[in-house]
Amino acid sequence: MIKVHCFVSCVCEVIKKNEGLDHRPFYFGVWDADFDITEDYVLSYHSEIINHDFFCTWYEHLYGIKLNRWYQDELSKEENVENMLKLMEDKPSGRHLMVMLDLSLLPERENKFHQRPFPHYVMLDTTSNPEEWMMFDPDFRWEGTLLKKKILNAIMEPTVGGGYYFDERELVKPTDETIEAYFNTCLKLDCNPMTEGIRSIVAAFTEGERSNELHELGNSLKQIPVLAIRKYAYEHAFAYFFNELELDEEEFEMWCDEIERLVKGYTTVQYRAMKLAMTRDEKHQEAIHMQLDHQDKRETAIKHALKQYFEKWSNRQNQVGQDNMNKKRLEEEGHQILSLS
Repeated sequence: MIKVHCFVSCVCEVIKKNEGLDHRPFYFGVWDADFDITEDYVLSYHSEIINHDFFCTWYEHLYGIKLNRWYQDELSKEENVENMLKLMEDKPSGRHLMVMLDLSLLPERENKFHQRPFPHYVMLDTTSNPEEWMMFDPDFRWEGTLLKKKILNAIMEPTVGGGYYFDERELVKPTDETIEAYFNTCLKLDCNPMTEGIRSIVAAFTEGERSNELHELGNSLKQIPVLAIRKYAYEHAFAYFFNELELDEEEFEMWCDEIERLVKGYTTVQYRAMKLAMTRDEKHQEAIHMQLDHQDKRETAIKHALKQYFEKWSNRQNQVGQDNMNKKRLEEEGHQILSLS
């Protein structure tokens, strides 16, 4: 499965390693996860106003694990790193420590997005070598040792800040009711926030506050690829429901192709925006709006299809629950008859 969100990938890694549990429902919150548009109309996957409280709340609701934020914004970098070092030294078995760092400062690590800075969550642990730490990066499917001083340098970067710890011994299987509630909270059928956000940025640079800076439109949308891959979270959801309902794989692949077209469609938007910024040719502006309309239509269709599979799953789970109740009632009645005879 494709990894699409570093915070979610870190906390899901623990679930994946526990047999009988399924991490895929947690990805319901990713396809329309928060992003920011700055005052200068720059699209950003990370900013000071974005926190992960939504994911923390639902992670505990679904899997019973509390995510404890150890990074305190009111403390200095040095104080936060000191707290992190104490947590690592005293870390009991089954505890996991996450930290945000600037991945662009670790050239040993592949970074296909070529963004600088590149705020990114990883998990850390000590090794037998006091000069090295073990780094777990589920989002990039990477783990290995790196020099401690290089990791600390990436954590000390002023543009990044954040960290959590959690204990996997608290892990529980989510109930069907909680999965239903989470799905209904995450599925926004009446809007597609990312497409709407891009549309507002294009409007600002073509007819709004920054219309005299059209040449900057490409830079304002340069983080589209980082946000577009979040749409692969739909694939996790389809896979979960198809697996649960034992549906045809060919049908699943058809929806995967649609999701792929949705993701690639944002590449087209970005390309057109760069061309518009360079040429100021209105035909590119028209092409952007046309592509955004396609994106809206395609994503809405994906959402409605996903809701249909969810409803099939929900109906089946309700029927299973009703059958189990009837079976239990009949067993209890049988015991009562035997005790009276």
